[in-house]
Amino acid sequence: MLLADQDKIHLALGLHNHQPVGNWDRVIEDSYQHSYMPFIDVLERHPAIHLSIHYAGHLLAWLAQHHPEFLKRLQALVARGQLELITGGYFEPILATIPDDDKVGQIRYLSETVRNATGYEPVGMWLSGRVWEPHLAKPIAEAGVKYAVVDDTHFKAAGLRGAELLGYYQTEEQGHVVSMFPINRQLRAMIPFQPPERVIELLRQHATSDGQRLMLYFDDGEKFGGWPDTYQSVYLDGWLERFFVLLEENRDWILCSTINEYREAVKPWGRIYLPTASYTEMQEWALPPDQAALFEEARQTVDPRFQDFLRGGYWRHFLIKYPEANNLHKKMLRVSDQVKATAAVAAPVLVGETSSLPADLIGRAREALWRGQSNDPYWHGVFGGIYLNHLRGANYSALLEAEVLCDELRHHGQPFCELEITDFDRDGSVEALVSTQDQNLYFQPGYGGALFEHDFKARHYNLLDTLARRPEAYHAAIRKTGSKERGLDKLLHYDWYRRLSLLDHFFHPDTSLETLHNMSYGEQGDFINQPYELSTRETDEGVVIQLTRDGHVWVGPEFWPIRVAKEILVPRTGAGFTATYTVTNLWDRPLEAWFGVELNVNVRAGSGQERAFYSAAGRQIEPSGLGAMAHDESIREIGVRDETLGLAVHMSWSEEANLWRFPVETVSRSESGYERVYQSSVLVPNWRLALAQGGQWRCMMKQQVIEL
Repeated sequence: MLLADQDKIHLALGLHNHQPVGNWDRVIEDSYQHSYMPFIDVLERHPAIHLSIHYAGHLLAWLAQHHPEFLKRLQALVARGQLELITGGYFEPILATIPDDDKVGQIRYLSETVRNATGYEPVGMWLSGRVWEPHLAKPIAEAGVKYAVVDDTHFKAAGLRGAELLGYYQTEEQGHVVSMFPINRQLRAMIPFQPPERVIELLRQHATSDGQRLMLYFDDGEKFGGWPDTYQSVYLDGWLERFFVLLEENRDWILCSTINEYREAVKPWGRIYLPTASYTEMQEWALPPDQAALFEEARQTVDPRFQDFLRGGYWRHFLIKYPEANNLHKKMLRVSDQVKATAAVAAPVLVGETSSLPADLIGRAREALWRGQSNDPYWHGVFGGIYLNHLRGANYSALLEAEVLCDELRHHGQPFCELEITDFDRDGSVEALVSTQDQNLYFQPGYGGALFEHDFKARHYNLLDTLARRPEAYHAAIRKTGSKERGLDKLLHYDWYRRLSLLDHFFHPDTSLETLHNMSYGEQGDFINQPYELSTRETDEGVVIQLTRDGHVWVGPEFWPIRVAKEILVPRTGAGFTATYTVTNLWDRPLEAWFGVELNVNVRAGSGQERAFYSAAGRQIEPSGLGAMAHDESIREIGVRDETLGLAVHMSWSEEANLWRFPVETVSRSESGYERVYQSSVLVPNWRLALAQGGQWRCMMKQQVIEL
């Protein structure tokens, strides 16, 4: 296609550079060496190429600490007008799902950081996950942002097509205006994976005589060297160099500009109201696995003319798909409320010439809260996400750091013990939350009377940061083609309940360690995920949580009535609890049953016996690795010790038990294929009960957490 002399088009290139909070330094350094630094090396050689780049706030902080010279290079590119820096939520939250004041605070924090580091005042923003909800326009505008970028999928959902997507539009919420730019899907697919000449040809097809059109590319900067094989293609084989040279050679008609340069030169094309949306792939990932498979089938079979009308799921459904993500999210909302309430109480202390300590603590608490809002462990798509326990752990650690700082301000270092009955997870049923100076214990009467969160505050660590094994749409491919680690298909077992603690089992006589591990065992009771009655009381020793269920055990053709009562004492000081179990036969004849209590502990590593292992006083525990499956007979106690985390968990029970223990390991996708990830160690002390009519069995269980 030949161009008329006056045909032109604007091209805006944007990069989003991000690392999850809690990622290892060696991983970030690798991205720096293979992606961030070499990209700037090439850009500096081509001053005619203008670019917009977003760096997550915590990545900028890492760069300032480890490579301060890199920020000086960015500053020089800004000074010569070649580089626009983009703001966003400092710790990369899914903006729609955090409180509004946190939205505004995080954006302003990153804008301030960018300004201080480079001298540039950001006016545009990157939206994490491109997750858009209409209400966002107001807090985004209040944070001082003029424009945001999202996928053209969002605009297509509003009815735009073709050339209508080659500009930008304004939206508003309650009169607060933000300009919205569509990212071109074709460019995202082509750059940097197809020859640069094809990109030039695509631009040529859309150039016009008035030169008002814009094609916007904005995608992960890690695609340039950080993704598998891209360092070779982008840098060693010269893809990026050739692309920039071609843009320079065609700069008479390709107007390479930053997004803001285009915004200042060309008026918005109109007003628009975008529906709730994210990019197409995420809308698929948010669906349940069977529906995701159907959605993919629909995409493959529907006439291309109708593809743009297909809609998948909704980001917030990840909080349904993964209850553990919902637990983390609701913990974050709770801590956000605590930080705000503590700031309000501490505010009078900040007046005058009194100590600046409260202001320092509130500032640290707020930043820790925001760190705990980082999006990565709240969902799962192509890469690990929620499956990576060190990412979940980083968010929990940050939230607990914020909570401990609030404790210090509210209680001035004095011991306290607080009980709250509230609907923590917003499902319509109440939970019992006990908080002390040393720990949090959260109980869920509506789901097995289970302990679902156990926070050890001295180490900012949630011992029940676990994840159940669930089917994923891509598991079918593992069964068909295998994976980078042999035998992963043998790990594709699925849990029908959440991995919590104080879960009450009644086992079928054929149950074994292996069948319990692979979820092929028979559960004869109706206690695991069913509701318990809750009552509480406070004593001099601490808070007592009483959980009782009159349920049934299936024996042959009959369901026998049985009562399980567990009374948990949470002490006022120290970390741990005592649970006193009473099992009562409510039937009019004797009953034999096989009873077990499931406990879960996650210390993040199932292998590496030198750092995390089982132990018991006066008894050899073999195998001692947390990744081992084992059956220990006639045992009264066991410990889990983690030298790296600096904590140990000691468990004991008054009645001698047989003990089953095994790891929960999930199989998920990563950048380089499929991998197993340790999620928790399951410990199930179990007893054979013989109960007379109206007879009872009692056992006291203790769990203690200590700092090493």
